[in-house]
Amino acid sequence: MRGIFILLWCVVFLPLTGINIRGKVVDEDGKPIERVRVSDNFISVLSRKDGAFSVNTQGDSLFFSRIGFELKSISIKVLTDKVVLVRRPHALPKVLVSGNAIEIFSSSGDLVSIPIDPDRHYYSASQMILEGSGMHSADIQLRGERQTLSILGNLSRHSLIMLDGVPLNPLGQAFDLSMLDPANIESITFIKNNASVYGGGSAIGGIVQITSKKAVLAHKQDFSSSIELGSYGYAKTVFSVGLASPLASFRLQVSKFNADNDFQYKLPPWWAPDSIVIRENNAKRQSSISTSAVTRYKDLILSYSGDYDSFHRQLPGNTNFTEIYRHAFLEGWSNRNKLMLSARPLGLNLQNMIWFSADNTVYNNTRAPLPVFFSHYRQRTRNLGLRGNLSYEKGMMQGGLAAEVGSQSYENRNLLNPSGNIASQSDFANASIKSQAKREFGIYELLASGALRYDYTKREDHLTGRAELVLSRFGWMQSRLGGTFGTSFALPSPYDLYWKGDSQAIGNPDLVSESSQGWQIWLEMMPPMSILKLAYNDNRIDQLIQWRQVQMNGNAWKPMNIGSARIANFDLSGEFKPFDWLKLNTNALFTKAKDISTLAFADAPNLMYTPQSVFSAGAELKYKNIVFRAKHSFSGKRWTTPDNLLDPLPAYDLTEAGISTGFKYAGWRISPQLNIYNLLNKEYSVYPYVPQPGIAFYAGILVRSGE
Repeated sequence: MRGIFILLWCVVFLPLTGINIRGKVVDEDGKPIERVRVSDNFISVLSRKDGAFSVNTQGDSLFFSRIGFELKSISIKVLTDKVVLVRRPHALPKVLVSGNAIEIFSSSGDLVSIPIDPDRHYYSASQMILEGSGMHSADIQLRGERQTLSILGNLSRHSLIMLDGVPLNPLGQAFDLSMLDPANIESITFIKNNASVYGGGSAIGGIVQITSKKAVLAHKQDFSSSIELGSYGYAKTVFSVGLASPLASFRLQVSKFNADNDFQYKLPPWWAPDSIVIRENNAKRQSSISTSAVTRYKDLILSYSGDYDSFHRQLPGNTNFTEIYRHAFLEGWSNRNKLMLSARPLGLNLQNMIWFSADNTVYNNTRAPLPVFFSHYRQRTRNLGLRGNLSYEKGMMQGGLAAEVGSQSYENRNLLNPSGNIASQSDFANASIKSQAKREFGIYELLASGALRYDYTKREDHLTGRAELVLSRFGWMQSRLGGTFGTSFALPSPYDLYWKGDSQAIGNPDLVSESSQGWQIWLEMMPPMSILKLAYNDNRIDQLIQWRQVQMNGNAWKPMNIGSARIANFDLSGEFKPFDWLKLNTNALFTKAKDISTLAFADAPNLMYTPQSVFSAGAELKYKNIVFRAKHSFSGKRWTTPDNLLDPLPAYDLTEAGISTGFKYAGWRISPQLNIYNLLNKEYSVYPYVPQPGIAFYAGILVRSGE
């Protein structure tokens, strides 16, 4: 075993003989470019965040390539310590100064970016996020259906979703990603495993950081419009326009979709053999308006962004209670606003931001044929905050300070029984600090960082921290060996604390916050044409909140702190691009998630609805300007009871495929696309008595200018 370890270490970290070339890659403006592939056609490395690279080569020339820039070949004899790459606008649109938030902290050691193809039609934000490893969603994959996200096998409410630096689910609930318009998303990054120091509560599993499209300061105007049509009565239109100058710019996007979402499904054989019924009363519609404006005076940047979404969703309920929830629906709106002022006094990065978010929903189940659980209520949430950030960078040292104050409220008005009204309001404040140091040792780089955050809330105060260590090697095989240890917390949601909506469920005001501590270690290797990553994650959650059935004048569901849980898994991912026209990728997650309140980990029952294995494999083929994509995914069995006494839901696998192209015509970029989901028309179940759709077709065309 020791010999194998030594051999692996030598292969990954020991440099080969040859000439060691070091330099820095920058663009025409002198700004560093990261992840530029530097190759001599035998070995290759990627440039770092500051544009620096180091490569051992026996070749005569080096080739520098990155999407969005022209390929450059330079002889070693004339190579200088600075390599300038020229942008190639037709590959990716040039992005200039925008209203995006300044990073108050240096990036986390395990920060991962999900590439977003500007020519591709994404039908939901969750579809974008699920391209990353360790991500899983068990919700119905239809437009307008509720979409939540699990990170590394953790509960969906333990995934903190942040939009432009503002948490969207700070109250301890899972965030519905279907409320975000995918056409308005610019980029997505995520941090795994206990990341409360970067965002606060609900980050036990990690954080998904979403950046929306912003107005940019440039001499350009752009326009785009798209139309999408699909199965089950789906239709969507999107329109966006941007007006810009070097001093001020503005962007507006409007989108709207409708979907009937009525599909056929089979009833269980024991219920009604060979019986096919229709999933009725399942229509969805949603409208979104997004605005962004930015202006600049010297080093001062003032920006505003706002979103307004309205929706109406029919909710047919489980198939064993169709007549109890027939004609039930949920409708409402959400509004998010952010104003940011940033500057660079005395070489520091200073950012002040104020935000206001409001959500209003109405649930109505008063027209069902069987009036067993009539319910009619209105929910409102408000979130107002002010944040100040200060960061610095000096040489190989970086650091940051942040402070935040605000108020959040929740209101539930029972429109049938006013005595069941709920109202909750609380103030919050937090402060955080992070420092980071780098040290270079030839072709090696060591990065060490630590962060602390203190959160004040009405119910409890929390101190969380995170330590990160990453060793990088630049040479024949660029590689990284890293690890983190962190703590996090998650507040009980107002729904958990105070719910009085019907006789089936009741809240628990005695709940306490969940807390966790966990660690991860990973090895990432980037041999020529490939990226391989292996990670092990281990997380312990104390005071885990679960809804359990209790006897209270009959059966009722009530949340309670069950004790402790442990989630451990292997996270594997790989990408292989042997040719310019072929790219292969795969992700796999093998998880053990168990309730260890009363038993040892080996003997403890599995947590409900957490699959033991999730796997996907995809391929992308290009022929001229045509791209073909295919993906096959697998999800393992899931338990449906806390004691695991009932048989688990069986595993299932799904296949999807798509074809797209993009071309220019008369100054316009035109991108048509066709996608097919559940290509093999598989029958499967994610939750009992919740049917899943069969094969579905979606087609669209995007037209845009300004390139």
